Amino acid sequence: MNSTIQLDLPLNNIVKKSEDGADSSPSIFFLHGFGSNMQDLFGLAPFFGKDWTCVSLQGTIPVQYNGWAWAELDYENIGKLPKPEQMQIHQKKVLQSIKKSIELLNLNPKKINLLGFSQGASLSIYTALKNSEYFSSVVALCGFFPVNQVKEVLALEAVKELNLFIANGRMDPVIPISLGHSTRDGLMDLGVKLDYHEYDCEHTISDDCLRDVMAWVRKKNQ
Repeated sequence: MNSTIQLDLPLNNIVKKSEDGADSSPSIFFLHGFGSNMQDLFGLAPFFGKDWTCVSLQGTIPVQYNGWAWAELDYENIGKLPKPEQMQIHQKKVLQSIKKSIELLNLNPKKINLLGFSQGASLSIYTALKNSEYFSSVVALCGFFPVNQVKEVLALEAVKELNLFIANGRMDPVIPISLGHSTRDGLMDLGVKLDYHEYDCEHTISDDCLRDVMAWVRKKNQ
């Protein structure tokens, strides 16, 4: 894999540049889960191959053991954020980081993709719903999002053009499958082009899931 670089962005980051010329190749931005960091999902970069630019972004809320978060959690109610403005702030920082990366790396603006895991999946869905015109595809793994809480502030016609892949584990002890179902149903009600999957796994990206994600994302960037 290429040597990595870091960019001067609103969020800390690590980048693998395309070997085939970033101006024509696709790119993907990774958003890690609660308590993790930018190194985590960056491990997926080799699966995208040398023709992709991969940018892993990092949250700004510190958690123990060099972990970071996009928003604080209420451990008594995983579906409720104590400070929802933290997610709003990060949504803006993610979009700003993507815009600046397009400029600094001369990325193809028609092939911008977003992939998040767990809390990063929630933020990916939120960012995509608010800014659907920026993304060729969006992947949300082992996460959820309370769609009805933001429905009134969305451009409903625009989100109908969003390509969204969602996957949840049937045995996930962190994000109950019921939250995945409510997210799925809320997005379908909005008319999002949703590709929803479930896997026999816990809070992780299974081999079957990764294979399906890669096939789907590549198809959306042909």
